[in-house]
Amino acid sequence: MKIKRIAPADFECRYMTAVPPVFKTRDTPLQIFDIRETAAFISLPTPLYRPDYNFIVHLTKGTASQQVDAAVKHISPHDVLFVKNGNVTALLETSDDVEGYVVIFEDSTLRHLLSKEKLVRLFSAGTVIPLPDEASHWLTPLFMLLAREIYQPAPDLEICYSLFQAALLKIIAADKGQHKSVNRSSEITFAFKELVYKHHVEERSVAFYVDKLAVSVNYLNRCVQQTLGTAPKEWINKVNIQHSQLLLQDFTKDIAAVAFELNYEDPGYFGRLFKKITRLTPSEYRASLMQSLS
Repeated sequence: MKIKRIAPADFECRYMTAVPPVFKTRDTPLQIFDIRETAAFISLPTPLYRPDYNFIVHLTKGTASQQVDAAVKHISPHDVLFVKNGNVTALLETSDDVEGYVVIFEDSTLRHLLSKEKLVRLFSAGTVIPLPDEASHWLTPLFMLLAREIYQPAPDLEICYSLFQAALLKIIAADKGQHKSVNRSSEITFAFKELVYKHHVEERSVAFYVDKLAVSVNYLNRCVQQTLGTAPKEWINKVNIQHSQLLLQDFTKDIAAVAFELNYEDPGYFGRLFKKITRLTPSEYRASLMQSLS
């Protein structure tokens, strides 16, 4: 299974049966789409892909299911789904009555709009953020204005950025789990996680990340333990095993081939590590996948 990197314009070519008139990808670092106008044209489920952009989904009606890395996320009205650049994802299903907006944006857009503290808060949030009804209703007209401006013949990007910045700040403020202050420990952990997502297949030693972050082993251990409740090595292993769960969805590959693809020279060690993290052997995990498909 080859997981492709997908740019915004690629999605319509690969995963849509037709392109509705309202679905117009723009050559801008910020784009927005009305789910009501586009959902019926998407071939479901999409294959797993790795977007080279970030996106949020805000549902106002109906439901959807999205795989993000190895987990399936179920989205209900007033939820916001946040998929980061580099996550592996697939849209699995949507209800017939689904409504809301999808906003896609580049990393540069986030850095332009949010302070480092707010950026860490956003990236530390859960994949699905349930919003209070008031906050969700507040977002809807704002996204309508954003869509109206973006689809002008000559959109004013500063207006677009200001509207989207307001939406992000509202989401961050409404996320009850993110009211802790952001400190140096949180920033180091945030940077560590981003490096692990980028390099975990080739680099599993803590020394590599310590060198990249220019901190000591003890300091990285303390930061990651305080923030994630686990040691850096355990987090690296967890991300690697999550990646292996995606590869195991390709039933044409044997388990040893998956282990070798992730640079585990000993398939037996890979199997023991997989069971330690998931409580299933790779064979048991694959059997559970086949059972769910049947």
